[in-house]
Amino acid sequence: MFIIPRIKPRYSLKEVIEFESDPIQRKEKTRTTIILLAGFIIYSIIASIPAYLSKYKHGLVTNISIAVLFLVLGIVLYKTQQHIIITIVGSYMLSIILFIHLIMETDWTIGMDAFWLFILIMPFITDYLAGVFFGTISSLSGYFLSILLFKTSLIGYLQPYGKNMIDWFPIIYIVVMAAAAVMEYELTMFQMHKKSSDKEIAYYQNARSRRLQEQLSIYESNETTIRKYKHDIRHHHRVLMGLINDGKIEDAIAYLKDFDSKLDDVTVVSYCDNQIVNEFLTIYGARCQKLGFKLRAKANVPARIPVESTDLTSLVANVLENAIEAQERIPDPSKRNIQFELTYDGRKLKLLCKNPSIVNARFDEDGLPISTRAVPSGIGTAQIRSVAEKYCGVASFIQENGSFVVRAVMTCM
Repeated sequence: MFIIPRIKPRYSLKEVIEFESDPIQRKEKTRTTIILLAGFIIYSIIASIPAYLSKYKHGLVTNISIAVLFLVLGIVLYKTQQHIIITIVGSYMLSIILFIHLIMETDWTIGMDAFWLFILIMPFITDYLAGVFFGTISSLSGYFLSILLFKTSLIGYLQPYGKNMIDWFPIIYIVVMAAAAVMEYELTMFQMHKKSSDKEIAYYQNARSRRLQEQLSIYESNETTIRKYKHDIRHHHRVLMGLINDGKIEDAIAYLKDFDSKLDDVTVVSYCDNQIVNEFLTIYGARCQKLGFKLRAKANVPARIPVESTDLTSLVANVLENAIEAQERIPDPSKRNIQFELTYDGRKLKLLCKNPSIVNARFDEDGLPISTRAVPSGIGTAQIRSVAEKYCGVASFIQENGSFVVRAVMTCM
């Protein structure tokens, strides 16, 4: 038994229409439409010259009418930037001109097949200019024209055509319309996916830039603190020596403890060998200090592991950002706490993050906590699960005894 796979479109028709109506797309398609209109105007003018010289008035009127139509459409398009409306109106007006030309042609020695060939390529032009949905609506003008002339009594006003032409042209036109629609839909999906990918890349680049700036700020702060202690070390040395010489050992011990506590102002900048993990723990560790508590972090991750940097970034950044946000909601700094562990044993990457939370989390049917904030692109609990599943792993989110706990295990070999 053959199993027919279920084909699900990557983007809905609504999403495609919204993308095609995007200001950037509208600007680009407007420019392209103006160029095509200008090309057809030039062609119509050139085609009018032999018609005029041979006194073929019927062809002369048709070519001038097309040139005037496209000129008016180009001017309106330039002023309104409404390429979709112009494409639809233009295709139907052109079909009306061709309809008049075809039924009023009395010299049947002049072949009209070239006009029908042009009509066949119209779906590709309209779909590209107006998009899959509106382009198909626009290209229906050619189908209506073929039905009107080949399937009604108006066929008696046309020059003789072969039976294949009369019977099959409307069907062939529908096939061409379908082919044009599929091709444009695939092209649009590619453009939408590229736009989404570019946006995601830009997000990670901006996040990377922010992390580097924050880390540089930490380095500068550490350097200032170290210089200050280096400058004052002789004074501290003299005070300690004086306390010891005077036999005030307990005072000396208390002084050393006070001095040691001040060294906490120097932020630890090396948690593990992995640069990405180290950057995040350094940055979020500094944020924890500003919130009045110390990040309890344990990381054992080598410099290189078989995990994409964007995935590792999403994983660590999401967990720590959510944990930090939960601590900001706790009014008493003494009750703030984050326990973070990330270890890699050569086969499994294991993550644990536990922090107190004063908000009772609600979970959806998939076990994901429902966010109470606007989640930026690429960050969220759904992203943690997505990354875990990408590496044949699992991620869980629970709230117990007033603490929110995130666990994830991934196979990375």
